[in-house]
Amino acid sequence: MKRFLIFIAAVSLFISCKKPPTVIADGSPEFSGTMTVLHEGENFPQDGIKVQVEFSPGNSTIDIMLKKVKFVPAMPVSIDVTILQVPVTQESDGSWSFAGHDMIPWAMGGPYDTYRVYDLHGTVSSSTLTFSLGFYNTKKQENYPTSYSGTLQK
Repeated sequence: MKRFLIFIAAVSLFISCKKPPTVIADGSPEFSGTMTVLHEGENFPQDGIKVQVEFSPGNSTIDIMLKKVKFVPAMPVSIDVTILQVPVTQESDGSWSFAGHDMIPWAMGGPYDTYRVYDLHGTVSSSTLTFSLGFYNTKKQENYPTSYSGTLQK
């Protein structure tokens, strides 16, 4: 874990600032809430985490950007993580449900396949965003269950 944290810090300082193929626009809804990561058997909650959502043209997918997050208490830097092209479906109450499995997130300027997203599912409405997912470390073969609940920022 210590090597991973050092790697994150080093890469974030030196990597170029490429953008993911779908950029989250300024007009996209932004939510603020609590993200909780299960790490070594204990919950690591973080309040005030901002998450932005952008719908694709035609509303068939969304991009989800988690802003300035840490996944473990000892992580030396906060990073932005974007999950791209998550399939979305409008529900009868006007909310949108989304789900995805085995997705490669973007972090630190590019695809970051060391931590794959699995079992992502959630709901976005005109006032709230909730989701749960897992980050799977492909090198250590460890799972990091994560949940988020936030409200729309005006």
